[in-house]
Parts: sequence; structure tokens; C-alpha cells
Amino acid sequence: MFCVKVSLASTAQYSIQACEAIKDLRPNAADILITSVLTSMVSDLGVVSPTSGALLTYHDGKKGTTHTIDGYFVSPRNFNGNDHQEHRISMTYGGHVETCKGANTFAIPGIYKVLDIIYRRYSSLPLETLFEFPIMLAKEGYKLTQPSKDYLEHSLEPLYMWHPESKSTLRNISKNIEDGVVVLSKLADTYSHMSRDGFEDFYYGDISKELISTVEAEGGHATEDDLMNYQIIEDNKFSTKIGSLNLTGHSGPSIGGLMVLKYIDALKNNQDNLLNKLTKVYQERNDQYEFFGNRQKFIAEQIRTISQSSSTIQVNTSDDTNNHFSITFSSGYGSGVLCGNTGMYLNNSLGEIELNPQGFLGSTKNDRLISNMSPMIIESKDMLATIGSPGADRISSALAQVILSFLEVENWDIAINKPRFHINGDGTIRTEPDSGYSFPNQIITDPNDMYFGGVCVTSYEKNLFAKGDPRRGNTSWIND
Repeated sequence: MFCVKVSLASTAQYSIQACEAIKDLRPNAADILITSVLTSMVSDLGVVSPTSGALLTYHDGKKGTTHTIDGYFVSPRNFNGNDHQEHRISMTYGGHVETCKGANTFAIPGIYKVLDIIYRRYSSLPLETLFEFPIMLAKEGYKLTQPSKDYLEHSLEPLYMWHPESKSTLRNISKNIEDGVVVLSKLADTYSHMSRDGFEDFYYGDISKELISTVEAEGGHATEDDLMNYQIIEDNKFSTKIGSLNLTGHSGPSIGGLMVLKYIDALKNNQDNLLNKLTKVYQERNDQYEFFGNRQKFIAEQIRTISQSSSTIQVNTSDDTNNHFSITFSSGYGSGVLCGNTGMYLNNSLGEIELNPQGFLGSTKNDRLISNMSPMIIESKDMLATIGSPGADRISSALAQVILSFLEVENWDIAINKPRFHINGDGTIRTEPDSGYSFPNQIITDPNDMYFGGVCVTSYEKNLFAKGDPRRGNTSWIND
């Protein structure tokens, strides 16, 4: 039997164990992607949840074509953003974060639509096999990953302990966040059900009914019709040349790809007035891009102009049949609401203030939310690679800096390890030590600070390659 060689780079630290669990079954890149994503939605508690939105960019080795799938969040048809204020909270995460909790912040997620497409088109193993490790992890329990610890130290009390189901489930870690064990037995049952009935049960079956029952009981806006009518978007993509590299990613309605290109455009030219140029990028984002309606067309036009002039998880997989997948997925900061009958935590993407600076979507209904996520495929004469990163609005700056560094050194290890900086929209600046940049009033952080994202790369040239980011666990794996 033909044995496919596979590589993985991820910020999901239990994903290596998931890969090891099926490696003798000759998995391909799609199999590794699916089991890793499912595992992350179990084990990266707080960072993501089983109700995530996702963006995927992938390369079909047989056809030689690159594609995008948008499975990001959609607002409910009956959404009313005016009831968020009473649920507004503050956290010390990242210095200071404001967000909203509760079932009214739950947006319709597309992660299972994305996984279903990849499974049907590319997987080689039975669905039940891909679910086995995440089900075992949920049933038997696990200790928190370091990113989860870092996040929950700030969010556990304000976001999770107010909800009775959540408080009961997380009592072990509330007493001992370092060594406490998380058991998600209801989620194990739900994933067992999904492994038999398929991903679509989330949208059409028993799982959807249970989720909506919780949402309605707790004052949310989503309905069964919202889940049933969710649609992915395929191949709204850009392809542009940066030096010797061709980049393909999402051209909208996500703003992530546009922001990466804006960052690259600012960084690659004259370094004079860099602070002013990058601050302008943020101003343009706030003033021009963060709106709803026909955002997709506007962003595509902006990307063409550039091309002519120049809380999330990341999972990347490649194999030696030249199939490549880069997926970024998110649950917002989390609503704190646990659907007791499914064991699924609800996202709070409708309540993410930093993604809705112009207000909580107001009367916007049935529209895709704004995302910074930007998974991409990179091609050169001799290489095909995946790239992506978590990190909220730092995604754009992290990816831009790594891509430009790779153009200089042609080495992904060096490019990813290189110290980074980030300029916030308010003009404050954080830099890692030895970044090579000097700004007035900059804040120098610790080395390898998770604040600066978690860029992951897999590639296939003559051999498979995988590189995780030391800022998020340096998780990489090759089955060769």
C-alpha cells in the first residue's frame, strides 16, 4: 500500500499526539488536518471551542490549483446588537481587554462545513478514526496547554465562572489551573455521535437542536434555521507576487489578507517614517474596512491596487502528493456558556469589541463578521508552502514580517524565529528584544512572547518541512 508522507505545524500542542495516534494507518495531509483541528477544539480550552469559525486555504496537488474556503461566522437573521452592553466585561488579558459574554454573543460557525468538504474531497481514513483521539482526550481528561493557562489565568473568573454548567465542568482547574484536569464527557459523547452521523449533524441534526435550545433559553438570537442555512464561500481569493513568492489567500469578506498585504507594502520599502506608515494602515482599517454590507467587493478592489504597487489556532499540513492545507480558526474570547447536553462551549464572536469598533454590528443581520485571519499558500519556482498565524490583529504584522524575512534569508526557521514588533492602532508599540527596530516609547517584551502570534509553515520542495512558532509551543511533526 502506498504510504503518504505528511508534515504538520500547529499552535495546538496536543495535535502531535493526535497525529501519532493514526500515523501507522498511513494518513494523508487532510486526515492529519481534520484530527488535529478536532483535537484542538477539545484541548485548547478558552483559546478556541467546538463552535469555531474558520478560514482555509489549500493546494490540490493532483489538479495543481489553489483554493480558499470561508467558514467564518455569520450573524443570526434575528440579531440585535443593542443588547450587548449589559453583558460587557473587562479582563486583564493582554494588559486590558473588553468583550461581552452570554448566549446573545453566539454567531453561526462554519468549522464543520469546512472539515466536511476536506473530508469528502481528500481524506483517506474513516471519519470515526479521525475522531478517536479527540474523543479519548475529552473522555479521559487532559491538563491545560500553556496558551490555555496563559489565557484562563485572566479569563476564567470573568468569562466562565458565572455560568453554572461551565463552573461545574471547570471546578478542577478553578482550584488548580496548573495541574487541574479538564474532563469533557458530554463533548466526547457529542463527537462520538458526529463521528457516526457526520459533520452535517451540527447544522441539521440532534446537535443543532440541543445547541439552539441552550441559546434560546439563555437569551441568544440564533435559531435552527440559522444553522440550517449557513453557507460556506469558496474561492474568493487573491493571488499576488511579492518578490520571488506568489501568495494566495482570502480576498474577502475577511480583511486579514488585505491587512497582511498592507503591512508588507509598508515594511518592504523605505524604512523612513515607518511608524507613520503603519499607523496609517490601522487608520485606514478603522475608517474604511470595518464595515458590513458589500465588503467583499471593496476588499478585492483594494487588494488589486496593492498588487499593482506591491484569540485563534493555526494548523498547517502538507504531504508528498503535494496537497497542502492552512487553516486558522477562532471562537472569539468565548461566551462562557456551556451547552450542557452537547458539552460544547459557545463562541462570543458577536461580542468581540476589537473586531467591531464601530459598534456591536447594530442592526446587521445574516452577514459575515470581520476577521483578521489570513491562512495562505506560498509558491515559488522550487517550493510550495503553507503559512498562517493566530494572534488577533497581530496576525497581519507577524505574517508580513516573516514573509519579508524569508525573502531575505530563504530559511523558514530563521524567518519565524526572528524577533518581531507590533504597532497598535492607538500608536503604542511592543517589540521583542533585538528586533532591529527602535521606536519612541516602545515597550520591550520577553523573547518569544505569544503576544506576537504563532506563525506556522509546512512545505514540500525536495523533502517535507514543518516549522512551528516557539512563541506558541514550536509544535511540528513529520511522518516520514
